[in-house]
Amino acid sequence: ELDFQGGIGNDNINASATTYVILKGGEGNDVLTGGSGNDNLYGQDDNDTLQGTNSGTGERDTLEGGTGNDRFILADTTKTFYDDGNSTLPGDDDYATIADFNTTDDTIQLRGSSSNYLLSVSGSNTNLYINKPGSEPDELIAVINNQTALSLTASYFSYVASPTLPTITLAVSPASVTEDGTTNLVYTFTRSGVTTNPLTVNYTLGGTATLNTDYTRTGTTNTVTFAAGSSTATVTVDPTADTIVESNETVILTLAAGTGYTIGTTTPVTGTINNDDTTVTSQLSINDITVVEGKDNNAILTVTVDNPNSQPITFNYTTAPINATANVDYTSKTGTITIAPNTSTATISIPILNDNLNEPDEAFTVTLSNPVNATINPEGGIGEVIITDTWQSTLTRTLPNNVENLRLIGTNNINGTGNAGNNNITGNNGINQINGGAGIDTLTGGLGADTFIFQFGQSTISTSDRITDFAINSDKIDLLTQAGNATSAPSSFSRAANSTVTTLQNLVNQVFTDANGATTGNQGLGVNSAALVQVTTGAIAGTYLVINDSTDGFQSSNDLLINITGFTGTLPALGSIPVSNFFI
Repeated sequence: ELDFQGGIGNDNINASATTYVILKGGEGNDVLTGGSGNDNLYGQDDNDTLQGTNSGTGERDTLEGGTGNDRFILADTTKTFYDDGNSTLPGDDDYATIADFNTTDDTIQLRGSSSNYLLSVSGSNTNLYINKPGSEPDELIAVINNQTALSLTASYFSYVASPTLPTITLAVSPASVTEDGTTNLVYTFTRSGVTTNPLTVNYTLGGTATLNTDYTRTGTTNTVTFAAGSSTATVTVDPTADTIVESNETVILTLAAGTGYTIGTTTPVTGTINNDDTTVTSQLSINDITVVEGKDNNAILTVTVDNPNSQPITFNYTTAPINATANVDYTSKTGTITIAPNTSTATISIPILNDNLNEPDEAFTVTLSNPVNATINPEGGIGEVIITDTWQSTLTRTLPNNVENLRLIGTNNINGTGNAGNNNITGNNGINQINGGAGIDTLTGGLGADTFIFQFGQSTISTSDRITDFAINSDKIDLLTQAGNATSAPSSFSRAANSTVTTLQNLVNQVFTDANGATTGNQGLGVNSAALVQVTTGAIAGTYLVINDSTDGFQSSNDLLINITGFTGTLPALGSIPVSNFFI
């Protein structure tokens, strides 16, 4: 607590740093300024100026001018005192009491104009209020004792003007920029008037562009600060390059209210980011493929995008039979495929169903439809899938299980081996080794000096293989033991007399009885021997090789019977034949 008495003369007593004071001016023209608590100020003699607070929030001050022309300060150029800022209460807890106001000699200083205030008589006193807008309660700032006929427009009320605040204007230059360009949108804030101190100005951010996706900006909040001495400040918007085809997008800045300035540009300021990505006409095509039944579990077709798109592409597909049977030869299927942006291919997989039948090629289609962000090539929108039982290869191959046929292609010297099924194995134009394996096989060497490999126990009387194009004196036959090991060629080879029998069993019996058609009497087929015989008529007409193993007599489960259905060259005459003409 401070209790201070001024002396003779003009005193300036400022107790703003003290919470509760009693100030007395004494003689002279004194200036008394109270602190932040409940103060009592007495001007006493002469012309005094009394200010109870520098804000007045939460305090009640008593001001008494005394004799002379006294001035009671209730506001300065920046604020009105005793306004607690509470928009729901009338301010009964903070105000000044002017104890001895004299309308002839004294003055009450307010801020703004008379329209900002209201007077209300209460008994023998008058209450002074700030005129608050709308439904907000008017704010009590003073009680003027012993006065009931005051007027806010009378000369004893003095109004000081608020300081002139800088006006903020906003503009953007350039008004538009290209998305992938080097030029940025620069929003320039300009303030008028005094520029001595820094000033922070608020703005709102809007528009169709998205911050940190379509562009970045200087600063991290919706404020911009003028440096001391500067009349301008800027916010720079840097567009983010992308490849998305989209509409032009806007970045809109609007000045917002704040402290220490007025808004000069009241309308939004719009900058435009111009899209520079062009629409790409993407076209879809699907390929044709051939799959080997039993080898390929799926038909995998490739959809190619001509001019990949920056947007996702979607399309539908569906299968339809040509001569294949849906859900027997392949799985009927429909679906939707999405191709990622800037991607040039996609695949469609259709399951292939194996039936273990040796049958002609079958086919079905895969048709593209309903594209989004693309068109379908009118010449390539339908893919054909051929299902074949024949595996074509330029390399040496052994047929996997469930694949019926093998065709060697090209001119390389490569080999083909069958599986346990009934196979068709065809050589190429090179020198091939052809081995049908188990099963009833059809073997074709093609051009070149080919070797046909037979294993005892595989081409027997009940499962005899066929050679369709044996070239006499060029193609050869190579034998393997029943265990699959190499073995020597027959020790003797002859041509038996022509036969007219009607069964293979009778034919074998005849050859084992007489294997040499050039001698009188029977010359039985010995162990490790072979005989060539022709059946000239009937259902089994043709040329046959009968090969006995190392066991005497006919062994139906092991001895070989080979049907040579086609040959080139001249068959040897009846009787003995050089082994090397046919065997290696």
